[in-house]
Amino acid sequence: MASLDLESFEAALKVHYTDLRVKNLVYRNNPFLAAVPKYEYFGGKNLPIPVQFGTPQGRSATFTDANNQNVQTPGEYTDFVLKRVRNYSVAAIDNETLEASVGRPNAFMEAAASEIDGALRSLTQDLAGNLYRDQFGVRGEIANLVVNEITLTNPSDIVFFEVGMTLVSVPAATPAAATTGGGIGCTIDTINRDNGTFTVTAVLGATAIGDALFQLGDAANGGDPLKMAGLAGWLPATAPVSGVTPDFFQVDRGVDASRLAGQRYDGTAETIEEALIGAGSLLFREGGRPDLVFMNPLSYSELIKSLGSKVVYDVVRSSDVAEVFFDSVRVYTPSGQVSVVADPNCPTGVAYMLQMDTWKLYSLGMAPKILMTDGLRFLRTDNADSVTVRCGYYSQLGNTAPGWNARIALAT
Repeated sequence: MASLDLESFEAALKVHYTDLRVKNLVYRNNPFLAAVPKYEYFGGKNLPIPVQFGTPQGRSATFTDANNQNVQTPGEYTDFVLKRVRNYSVAAIDNETLEASVGRPNAFMEAAASEIDGALRSLTQDLAGNLYRDQFGVRGEIANLVVNEITLTNPSDIVFFEVGMTLVSVPAATPAAATTGGGIGCTIDTINRDNGTFTVTAVLGATAIGDALFQLGDAANGGDPLKMAGLAGWLPATAPVSGVTPDFFQVDRGVDASRLAGQRYDGTAETIEEALIGAGSLLFREGGRPDLVFMNPLSYSELIKSLGSKVVYDVVRSSDVAEVFFDSVRVYTPSGQVSVVADPNCPTGVAYMLQMDTWKLYSLGMAPKILMTDGLRFLRTDNADSVTVRCGYYSQLGNTAPGWNARIALAT
């Protein structure tokens, strides 16, 4: 009886992992990742995104002044020059399992799919989380450290940690200069997701309360950021200051922080519904027409409770897979009706009111995907009795009109 050889394995993978299957696996429970429009042809070295943030100023109630070339100014334009970031996840399947499936390719695929699906889920979860973060890769900060138990400052950040993950740590004030830090080799042993705590094998070197935590390999080491610029990067909590805040994709956003770095609305002293209405008013002033709001499930549940009998439910569909959709709640604001969606990747204490046609996830092919530049979905492992399936993506989030989007601070 013929064995399940590598050629047969490749054919089985091709049938099992269609693009639609991968997308369904990727978008499950990741609403913003599902809803954001996709552009999968991000080739070349970089991708400039032109933005007009000022209009020509040759205008006056008198023709003489309007025609005065000494005071005429052209429109203000700039380009966000996007660069792709890379991200990888590898699934290893041992050769004994491969050979033990002689004559039973379906049984092998069931075993192999567990590892491959796991690698895709790990990569997807990182991508979906990055879409809400800045460029520096911080997964959480240490609020308390007792022996080998770490308590996170924001308990909801626990969704970004997994058993077996290797962490590094640096002072939270300097994420852009992060090195391998004091916590290298610090591996997560157990996690308490209810309390936002986890234990590690050891706490090494300079790891201390207040430090930022990274997964090994994500820290920039003082160079260009290695992670995607998500919503926290495009819509920062603090308005950039010209000449002080570092450029963002080669743009000094402090020249016009509202139009180049989005709107900021402080709703910490209001109900969530009031905060959404206030942010909608701010965006209406700027010409924005937001259609979706993303927030943490805890905030979403508070919104439903506060709306009571006024709650109106709807669904939000994926931008490219009709079978993927998420429940939402409608809220009416001065800038129009918005659909509010719960996303576990969104940090607590913040919501993002977005005009979705201004956003796009630019990638070189599908993100994420099984990497197969040479046409093969698997490789023999050079130092182990196994084969590997490599997953990854090359991507960056972009926006054509930051000023039509808002970051909303919520009460916690």
